[in-house]
Amino acid sequence: MTFPWPRTCAAAPVTAVFKRTAEDFRVRETLVFKPSGRGEHLYLRLEKTDIATPFLADEIARGFGVAPVAVGYAGMKDRHSVAEQWFSVSTAKDAAAFPGIEGVRLLNATRHSRKLRKGQLADNRFDICLRDLGKGDWERRLQSLVAHGAPNYFGPQRFGGNNLDAALAWLPKRRRVRVSRFKQSLYLSVLRSYLFNEVLGTRVEAGSWNRPVFGEVLEEGAEVATPTGPLWGRGRSAAVGTAAEIESGALFAHRGLLALLEHTGLTQGRRSLVLHATELAWQPHEGGLKISFRLPPGGYATALLREAFVLMQPKVQHEVQHEIQQ
Repeated sequence: MTFPWPRTCAAAPVTAVFKRTAEDFRVRETLVFKPSGRGEHLYLRLEKTDIATPFLADEIARGFGVAPVAVGYAGMKDRHSVAEQWFSVSTAKDAAAFPGIEGVRLLNATRHSRKLRKGQLADNRFDICLRDLGKGDWERRLQSLVAHGAPNYFGPQRFGGNNLDAALAWLPKRRRVRVSRFKQSLYLSVLRSYLFNEVLGTRVEAGSWNRPVFGEVLEEGAEVATPTGPLWGRGRSAAVGTAAEIESGALFAHRGLLALLEHTGLTQGRRSLVLHATELAWQPHEGGLKISFRLPPGGYATALLREAFVLMQPKVQHEVQHEIQQ
């Protein structure tokens, strides 16, 4: 299977211009905890415009005179966006030491006893403006997303630039070709995400992406029975029966990659096949459409919106699902 992975609806979605400016894509994260106000870690809530999260983290470390490992954040945010995001810094300095960085605004500062870690998010709130809408019944598609959700694909941001090709080239040579810890983590995440999308794409084509089949591994804590797919690593898949057969069939062509991933030390995990947005609402905005919603950690706005729209970015002039860049 190749890009783009299949949609749930065979009819052509409505075209829409996406991210004409960074201001057209706004995201605001909510942490799973409230900083205590005391502790060795300075917490900074920043608004960044058109800046990649890792780059900003490095700039913060440089400005405070600490090692990059002393800076923490809970999740990556789209570069071409206006994003409100928390960072932590292990430092005795206060917010007055925050360096002036173009495109970055300090919104709030406090302290906490522990470093901010990846995944410590309650959700992300999105406010997205789509422009130059084509003709079609986009409203019916949005109503379907409210009722049924969308396939929980890893979005194109995850695969960034040529990261998929680079990861595929690096993995067989990983013991001989040393890369940074950040790049190693990125490459492994890209490969697991690609394999997950392959399984999910097969389930979408079969019409079983949002309903359990025999032998399914269900999402823990979900209010309704929600199927999951594999994040590949060491150990046998927990799926059995029909679910295991579907996964095996989807991944058969990648069996060499599966074996290599199993020897990296990663433990096999699961991810929901269904992405549910909450507070999904839309209204006319400046001749286009403003869509607002919340997604759980790890959910991609592009994965949700591509079910209703063919997202066109002015800079590249093609569908965003083909745009494998960050």
